[in-house]
Amino acid sequence: MKRSRRYLLILSGLLLLALLACRRASADPLAGTLWVVTSCLGQEPVLGTTLTVSFSDGQVRGSSGCNTYFGSYRVSGSRIDVEQLASTKMACQEPGVMQQEGAFLASLREVYTYRLEEGRLELVRPDGQTLVFKPGE
Repeated sequence: MKRSRRYLLILSGLLLLALLACRRASADPLAGTLWVVTSCLGQEPVLGTTLTVSFSDGQVRGSSGCNTYFGSYRVSGSRIDVEQLASTKMACQEPGVMQQEGAFLASLREVYTYRLEEGRLELVRPDGQTLVFKPGE
């Protein structure tokens, strides 16, 4: 009898841990993901550049085509807030790279909703313009 009670307690504990893990995962579906830009405000990235975003433990970071950036983020439902964004300050000479970087970082600061659809991430600004991402590796 004691043995079955012990197994029941262990099983109950494992179920509780699993439920807590599921709840945490559902609270932030972006946590632990990496994405690569396929479209920035309707434009493909400048040839030879890669723009990325990764989400982990409330932190956002990635490449903006020339520099790296970092900041914090919060999600609630379909709402996302990206805050305290900062980046390194290298200058890239290739045509269009710095303009693309400025538009990308400004848009990240402005996004207010996100959608996960058909294997892609869309970050949406208040004016409806989007940043579209595919899963990274």
